[in-house]
Amino acid sequence: MEKLLIHAWVVHKQNGKYFLPYTHWIYLQQIVKYYSHICLISPVKKIADGGDDKLFSLEEFTNLSVYELPNSNYSYAGAIKHIGSYYNAYKRLHKHFDKVYVRYPVPFGWLSKLFFKDADRTIHFVGYPLEVTKLNPELSTFKKNLLLFLFRPEHSLYVWACKGAKVFTNGHHIKENLCKQGVNATAVISSTLVESDFYFDEYKQIDTANVKLLHIGYLRKWKNIDVIIKAFKLLLADKPGATLTIVGEGECKEQLKSLAVQLQIADKVDFKPHASRRDELTGYLRTHDIFCFSSISEGSPRVILEAMANGINVLSSRVGSLPFIFTHKVDIAFADNNEQDFYNKLIKITADAGLMASIRANAFDKAQQFTIAAFIRTIFNQVPVAEEQPVYEI
Repeated sequence: MEKLLIHAWVVHKQNGKYFLPYTHWIYLQQIVKYYSHICLISPVKKIADGGDDKLFSLEEFTNLSVYELPNSNYSYAGAIKHIGSYYNAYKRLHKHFDKVYVRYPVPFGWLSKLFFKDADRTIHFVGYPLEVTKLNPELSTFKKNLLLFLFRPEHSLYVWACKGAKVFTNGHHIKENLCKQGVNATAVISSTLVESDFYFDEYKQIDTANVKLLHIGYLRKWKNIDVIIKAFKLLLADKPGATLTIVGEGECKEQLKSLAVQLQIADKVDFKPHASRRDELTGYLRTHDIFCFSSISEGSPRVILEAMANGINVLSSRVGSLPFIFTHKVDIAFADNNEQDFYNKLIKITADAGLMASIRANAFDKAQQFTIAAFIRTIFNQVPVAEEQPVYEI
């Protein structure tokens, strides 16, 4: 079996032991099956004694090692001063590994081409910071241009590194952006779904007069969550018994809370902390009626698949890979990214119980095609297992 070097994630460390958040840990659980040895080249963040139930231990992966890099607190700007550490890591490790997998936009992943040259390299674009920066409404034109100017050299080096590598993107629009830059990429649908994640209550009765709306995710500006809150305000005029639950943390949380107060609906909007455990996440999804998603920039949002796998209706902006995979009023409901259209769509779908039942059933069936096992095999070019459904390529 081959040996794989992964440059992808920040690793947490406590008392000499390493940990990852569930989303990354579950990927690793699949990847380790295919290689004799895997090394994570990762910034390491030390955590205080007492443990963290949001993190999962790497101890069970006996064929895994970690090459520690300095922690830069998830900041590209903070990583620049450590570029020598990244260079030395690649220089030291490249002779001992057959393949390398890099997740853009981790800092300096383009070094993989410098040392692995024409060896088996994979670059996986899981986001696109240039687009996020351009669309961020909180940034002034000057600050946007400055940030874009400072990041473009890094991005250009990644584009250079794509030559001779297998390139994957989370979402079709990232693939299209790279195509314009001369990069041939395959768009895939990112998934963390395992068998135990799937649940469908075929007898679920939705009380549309008291409909329960839900949003789960990072509370960041480009997620546009204020659109959901404002649409909910409009909905309350028709359905005063409706509720909205917002689960997650982020820099916009206090601003969103203030918006709910300003709109005089704070008693109807329940803010919950980040759902760190899988049972918490599925608990929310299985006890609400409509999952609302209003982001303006995404690749292939995993949370949409997680919602569908748990049998909840989804109302979303047309973002990332979603319009290429799902069809309006068949397995999803799409809305323009403004509060008026979100409100209009909420009124329309809650007025038709048969439509809601059909959409969520179709979505559940579609979600079963997107398992983490199939996704990992696609990225790492492994032979498909017969009973697994393939990942869609778009």
